[in-house]
This record gives sequence, structure tokens and C-alpha cells, in this order.
Amino acid sequence: MQQRYDQLDSLRGLAALAVMIGHFFLVFMPMAQNTSSMGFLEYPLNVLKYSPLHAFWGGHEAVIMFFLLSGFVLSLPFYSNKQQSYVKYVVKRICRIYLPFVAALLIAILFREAVFMHKLTDLTPYFNSLWTRSPDFASIGDHLRFITNYNTTKYNPIIWTLVHEMRISLLFPFAMILVAKWGWKAGVPLAIGLSLLSSYLLGVIETRYTTNYVISLHYASFFVVGALLAQYRENLKQLYSRFNGWLIAVLMIAALFSYSYKWVIYGKSFAKHITELRGDWLIAIGASVFIVAAMSSARALKLLHQKPLLFLGKISYSLYLYHMIILLTLLHRLNGTLDTAFIAMIAFVVSFGAAAASYYYVELPSIRLGRLLTSSRKPKQTPLSAKGKTSASM
Repeated sequence: MQQRYDQLDSLRGLAALAVMIGHFFLVFMPMAQNTSSMGFLEYPLNVLKYSPLHAFWGGHEAVIMFFLLSGFVLSLPFYSNKQQSYVKYVVKRICRIYLPFVAALLIAILFREAVFMHKLTDLTPYFNSLWTRSPDFASIGDHLRFITNYNTTKYNPIIWTLVHEMRISLLFPFAMILVAKWGWKAGVPLAIGLSLLSSYLLGVIETRYTTNYVISLHYASFFVVGALLAQYRENLKQLYSRFNGWLIAVLMIAALFSYSYKWVIYGKSFAKHITELRGDWLIAIGASVFIVAAMSSARALKLLHQKPLLFLGKISYSLYLYHMIILLTLLHRLNGTLDTAFIAMIAFVVSFGAAAASYYYVELPSIRLGRLLTSSRKPKQTPLSAKGKTSASM
């Protein structure tokens, strides 16, 4: 039976929570504006913004973690020879990702139409720019086609990552043919090659939108890294077990700095030499260390198996899907009536309720549908047919 890593679900839940916290912080101008020229004493909020503490609300960092974890989990059946046919795999992916996405899309459109009266003007530029255009058939069609290149900010601005997730998932089994057979000898060149190819193409091809096809190549590299972490998980756990307490502490601090490097060096003169794509590899290194620690450390294992974190892991996809819908709905409905900070606190709590409802009434039925559509049940035999079969075999 394939081993399940519940602690990695908790890690995914914490990553989704970081995305959510980051979006809620960006409602407020002191958190959204560039204050990197000020010191920590001069502007105390910079301790949260331009230090490793940013890891706790770093959205892009969490996305890289998502891709690593997806590669890890999706690769496991290939190492135990339990992978399904490609058709069954795709059907399950569609049910797991696309169906909850469509439900959230419809709710976002309905809620926007229900509460929108005028454009917001007193929040940050990012939030003021959201939900400003009415729904139209063309953009809805783009969203329903899902994996094409289009503007994803119109209804639910977080879904650009899901487009890449689905695209890469559809091609991932083909990459696993190489990785499962040749291990790191194929996986490392493949991951680096995909990222370098993406970097080159971005320099010669004019791309549009965050869902462009070229950047998917780059993000696919982290699926491959996740697959390698899964393939060599026992070796990595043994390596980790050899470290003493001080070395583990140093490793975790280094991983935290690597994971949040962008904000630690933000505004520094040398930061411009680290492109975003190169920087994603620093994030991936830090995130990979966290994943190995989650599998290897008894303390991490105990923490990540706490029921609240396990539940957070279960609802992580729905929390990711709905937190911006809830926040935008309440901002448009209550702006001018309640203080913005109070609206954000209400939205924060309601988002968990919406995520739980979506998990039980949308996600789980979608997962069951995927299993039903891909099951190979044999028709039940009647007593007569069973008797005939027994007689024929005698």
C-alpha cells in the first residue's frame, strides 16, 4: 500500500495560509508600499516585510512549495509501480483540480455581481484594480478552457497558479518515464534544462499574462525536483538523521533565509543580479529542506500531525480558492460602513468556513466522482451465473 505523508498535507496547508495572510496584508498601504529604504527602527513594520519573517506571508514562495509538493505526491505511484493509465490519471486530475475551480469561478462571478456598486478607491492600487470589469462571455470562456493563456485577475486573481498546475500535471507522467528509470541522472538535467529554456524563451518571445506557456516550463522544473525528493526520500531522511541539533538549527536558518531571500535582499544594489527565475531556485532549495525536515524530524512530525494543521491541509485547496472571493465580497459590501481592518478580520474567519464547506460539498464529491469514473468494477454475478461458472470450471 502506498505510504501517505500527512505531514506534507499540513505543510501545504501552511503554504496556503501564507498566501492568504499575504493577500490580506496587501489590503493595507503600509504593508503594500515599498519602504525598503527605511531601517527597522525607523519603520518597524519592515521587520515583517524585509526579513525572513516574510516567509510566513510570502505568496510566491508558497507557490513554489505547492509545485514541489505536487511533484512529490504525483510521482509516488511511479516508484511503486501503481500508476494508473494516462486516461484515468487525467480524469482524476480534472475532477480534483478543475471541478472545484469551476465552482469557485461561478461563485466569484455571482458574488461580484451581487455586491459591486462602484470601483474601490481607498485601498491599495492592487485591490482597487480588482473586480472593476463586468463579466463577459469571452473571459468566462477563457476561464472555462482553463489551461490557455488569458487574464486571470478578472474574477479570482489567484487562479493563475492553477493553470500552471493543471498544464504541468497533464504532461508530468511523460517526465516521470525518464525520472523513474534514470533517477537524478535524468531528473537534474531535465529540471535545470526546463528552467534555462524558459529563461531563454522569455528573453526572445513577447509573453502576455502570468499564465503564459513559457513560464510553465520553468515551474515544471519544480515538479521534477519534487519527484526527485520523493524518489530519494529514504536517503535524505538518513542523511538528515546524521545531523546533530546545532547543525539542524543552522540548516533550518539557512533554509529560511534561502526561502525568503527576495525580501532579505530587497532594495539592495546587488539584488538586481538575481533574476526572478534564478531566485525561484533559492526558494526551492529552502522549501526542499523544509520538506525533508517534515519527513525526518520527530518534532516536525509531531507538530504537523496536530489535528488543526491536518485539517488545514485538507481544506488548503479550498482556502486557496475562496479567500480572495470572500475578502473582495466583504470589502465591496462593507467598505465605508466598517473599518477596513475589521472587514479583513471578518473575511479571515469567514474564509475558513467557506473553505470547509467547499471541501465537504465540492472537493470530496469531485474526488469521489474521479474515483467512480476510473474504477474498474466487475459486474455483480447472479447466483445462477456464479453456479454456471463453478460448474464449467470443474
